[in-house]
Amino acid sequence: MTEENAELEKNLEDKAAQGQPAQEPPAVEETDGTATVPEDADAPETPESIPETVDETARLEAELAVCAAERDGFKDQLLRARAEFDNYRKRIARESEQARLAAAQGLIRDLLPVADNLERALEHAGEGDDGLAGGVRMILRQFQDILAARGLSPIPALGEPFDPNVHEGLAILPSEEHAMGMVMSEYERGYTLGGMVLRPAKVVVSSGPPVEASVLEGGGDAEQAAEPENNKQ
Repeated sequence: MTEENAELEKNLEDKAAQGQPAQEPPAVEETDGTATVPEDADAPETPESIPETVDETARLEAELAVCAAERDGFKDQLLRARAEFDNYRKRIARESEQARLAAAQGLIRDLLPVADNLERALEHAGEGDDGLAGGVRMILRQFQDILAARGLSPIPALGEPFDPNVHEGLAILPSEEHAMGMVMSEYERGYTLGGMVLRPAKVVVSSGPPVEASVLEGGGDAEQAAEPENNKQ
């Protein structure tokens, strides 16, 4: 017996003599060198647990498909709402611009004769910029700049093909310089406001070069020569 065991037995005897319960020494497990496996260790999957895993995967895939469909639906609704809002914003901007132009049309139309009279005055004053003519030309230029800033634009007329949408024909005259259907002179300038015709240009349209008198006479002789032949028939 070793000294440690002898000391342990002595302590037990002393405690027994004092009336205290003796504590047994802890049991020592003897092992034969083999590895012990804990009771709570994960057991390998059995064939019975495989169907449960397959069912769980199928359920998750079904839920994922439902979520994807809901996502696509919400995305489509968002795109539709955004498109409707863009159309609404564009329509409001267009209507606001039309209302602004409609409010300005009356005033600008009443001011156009003033610009016409200033232009006629400059036609009679000549090309000089001195004195009264220079002052009138400066006023006209400033007046035209103000109207242009409000969206007023002159309609091209002289030398352009006649367009009934923007031109108002006053007469048709022969011209050596202008081909048939071309505007040969402008009586009153036309204007557009915001792309819409505010006042058409009043113009004279060319019918082409004048017909020579010899051609007319030749045509008359030919007609007279053709009449006897027709009578003979």
